[in-house]
Amino acid sequence: MRKRIGLELILAVCVALTIFLIGSFLLVRNNLNKITEFNLRYYLEIVKTDYDSGLTADDIIDKYVDIEEYLRITFMDSSGEVIADSSATDLENHLTRPEFMVPGETNIRESATLNKRMMYLAYQFSDTNYVRVSVPLNSVLPFLNDFIALSILIAMVIALGVIFLSKPLIDKTLAPFKDLRVVLNDVYQGKYRELLPVSKYEEINGILIEINDLNQMISNNIATLNKEKQKIDFLLEHMNQGLCVLDGNENIILVNEYLKSLFKYKTDNHLFQNYSYLLRDTDLQQAVAKVYKTKGSYTTVIEIDQAYFSVIASYVEKDWTDQSAVVLIFTDVTVLKNIEILKRDFFVNASHELKSPLTAIMGSADLIASGLVKDKEEIVDLSRRILEESNRMNQLVLDMLNLSKYENYIPLKANINVNLQDIVHEVIDKASQLAKAKNITIYDESVPVLFNANQEHLEQLLRNLVENSIQYGNDSGYVKIKVFEDDEKVHVEVEDNGIGIPNSEQSRVFERFYRVDKARSKKSGGTGLGLSIVKHIVMIYQGKIEVESSEGKGTRMRIVFPKSQS
Repeated sequence: MRKRIGLELILAVCVALTIFLIGSFLLVRNNLNKITEFNLRYYLEIVKTDYDSGLTADDIIDKYVDIEEYLRITFMDSSGEVIADSSATDLENHLTRPEFMVPGETNIRESATLNKRMMYLAYQFSDTNYVRVSVPLNSVLPFLNDFIALSILIAMVIALGVIFLSKPLIDKTLAPFKDLRVVLNDVYQGKYRELLPVSKYEEINGILIEINDLNQMISNNIATLNKEKQKIDFLLEHMNQGLCVLDGNENIILVNEYLKSLFKYKTDNHLFQNYSYLLRDTDLQQAVAKVYKTKGSYTTVIEIDQAYFSVIASYVEKDWTDQSAVVLIFTDVTVLKNIEILKRDFFVNASHELKSPLTAIMGSADLIASGLVKDKEEIVDLSRRILEESNRMNQLVLDMLNLSKYENYIPLKANINVNLQDIVHEVIDKASQLAKAKNITIYDESVPVLFNANQEHLEQLLRNLVENSIQYGNDSGYVKIKVFEDDEKVHVEVEDNGIGIPNSEQSRVFERFYRVDKARSKKSGGTGLGLSIVKHIVMIYQGKIEVESSEGKGTRMRIVFPKSQS
């Protein structure tokens, strides 16, 4: 802008100076012609006076012979023949010359005789003779040339002055606009800064005042929009749902951080590209195609890397660009899906587990009720079998209720400090009969440890571990119970030298109704829910459980509880 203004200013000065020089030249030349004409008429009056006094043409020419280079005098008769001339002889007829045709009016033309540009003035005497006086115009050229040279010199000085003075003048004039640029950059960032008025330029002051008002309004609007954008970006980036927006041409125009991470989204490869490059699931593509076709909404469930997502695809008439779009919302339903699978498996397994004792009970009861069994010993045996299966079914129901309770545990009262050694003693006392039946020795290697928990939970946990070790232990074997603590953790270990768990099965021992040795478990009345209950109790207290086992060499269950629980 500075260069443009400078060039325009210099151009304007040059045009003005050119007009000035041309005008001055024409004006000076016109004035010089008038002065020459005035002098010419003066000379004519002198010559007329001399002629009227009786001097002949030759006498008059001789009288002014000293200035013949400047003044030319020509006498001519009425027929056009030249009587006398101060500058030439043997001249042709001059009657057709313009000055003789209109006596009394000056005429400027090139002299064919002298090869000079001359100003002529003629007069006709009463005796019909003519006299003509003329002067060369080149006599004023030196003055005119000097004037032009001086004018050009003055114009150059003015032009140079303008060039040197234009820069500080332009800088001073543009200073407010320079400040305006800085202020506008701040406005772009939503910051308001007032422009100070420039007192020397009232016109600019008025503009600056209006710009200040606009700046404040725009800054406030931009700041508000930036906050709203930051809010929206924050929500999009931190929401635990995936969001994808497709335009009317099925191209991706928006993806939030959750979905970028899930699908390994890359802006260069996927933004403004067809959604099929990113969302490759066939069911999802069919759902999106259906939404575009029906302009409605559709929900489907897809699997991605062993996780399940519910996808709601909805058609919207107008997005933020007033164009149609399709919005995809991905919600992780893996937990719900797994719960659904667990519930299904649970009911299947529970039904299967309950069916066996019920079948035995119904069969035994049917035999007794039908009278087919007459022998009292057989009736007693069938009755005993009904009682055992009833107890087994009752234990199964109790374990199922306990498992459900621990899975959905909500603490209703504060925990208390429980001495784990006391609980170990109580569990050993209750399991002693079961251990004695298999000649299994229980070793108590616990020490007094206080742990903030629900006493019932810890009793259930230790009882299940100990009974499980006895159940899968070898006759005349052992079970060791260790309880100790360090600065940050509480440790509980139950070890046996029983049948052990194969490596391929160790990851499944905490599943519902899973048994390492199904025949032994059912024979001993096991429900297959003990270790699953243990796992959920450990989860309540944010602990970890580890299994160390070798087939045929025994098993060690190691549980670690953090002392401080969030």
